[in-house]
Amino acid sequence: MRRNMIILVSVLLAVTLAVGGSIAMAAKPEDTGKPLHSGEGNQLIQRPNGFPAGPHFNLNIHGKKAGYNCTETSGGGSIFVDEYGPATIQYVTNKKSSVENLTVLDPCAVNDGKATVQLPYEADGYFVFGRILGKPNHGKDGNASSVILYPNVVKQACNDNGTNTSAFANLTSCDDSLLALGLIIGPNLYAAGPEEYVRFAPGVTKGKGKSRATDITDLFTYTGWVVDPALDISGPNGTPDGVIDVYDIPEDDYDNDNTTAPNRDYNNDGSIDEADVETWLTDMAALDPPMAWYYDGVWIFNIADLVVTEQGLVNDGTKLLQIRFYPKGETTFD
Repeated sequence: MRRNMIILVSVLLAVTLAVGGSIAMAAKPEDTGKPLHSGEGNQLIQRPNGFPAGPHFNLNIHGKKAGYNCTETSGGGSIFVDEYGPATIQYVTNKKSSVENLTVLDPCAVNDGKATVQLPYEADGYFVFGRILGKPNHGKDGNASSVILYPNVVKQACNDNGTNTSAFANLTSCDDSLLALGLIIGPNLYAAGPEEYVRFAPGVTKGKGKSRATDITDLFTYTGWVVDPALDISGPNGTPDGVIDVYDIPEDDYDNDNTTAPNRDYNNDGSIDEADVETWLTDMAALDPPMAWYYDGVWIFNIADLVVTEQGLVNDGTKLLQIRFYPKGETTFD
């Protein structure tokens, strides 16, 4: 039986840090007279507050004072983080799930906890916009209240092995009892950097200040390799280690001189490094069927049947951050 796990790797050295619906769709779009899925669907019109107009899901991230008693009840479109300090938001998308609305599975990220949000599967992904709201506040350092969001990091990714698809559809994490093997994840590479929202406009020290939504879709994209687990053949200790690196390149006489001992200098440049891994994976991607796949800026939840990511945030006094997810397959920009 084919091993249905996925190894996520990036052979480049630059790795950035790795955050955050209302169950109902909101904001009626401008009507074009075409069905949403006709390819000529309703248009996303930019509004003065920065949010587009169009069908979307809302996720409200509330900053709470120390000691807030958070109830871990699923449902709704709100999660709760500390007013000051770090938090983690976990996102889940299962392609086989029948979930149609954004659903908060665990709202509590207070006290260094982790909130969990399930996004409905969308073949084309979403446009994602964020906006800082709530009562104006100054952070502990006297500066305007702010919150920093980091790119998502893939924590789990797995495929339906076909033996119990109905059970797989209910999963919100990779379950070894339904998959042939467990999950192996390596480092990921992201082009996007952290996004910071500040409650006041530059130079404003009182009042509401300006608060416009901005496009943070890049924080939900993935660039890197997805690799068949069969390529994970070795590691520093001679056994598979869940990381794709030079130890996984089969030893061979790549310079074809019949004198050099078998080695892993795959590109035959005299050194064994990340460049060899990149060349080797490129060749693995060209096989029929391929054993490696490279993604460039794709919606992060489309790299496997079930994907779990984690996104970090650091809050400095923010009371409310609103995130909106606009299905790309149903909307286009005007």
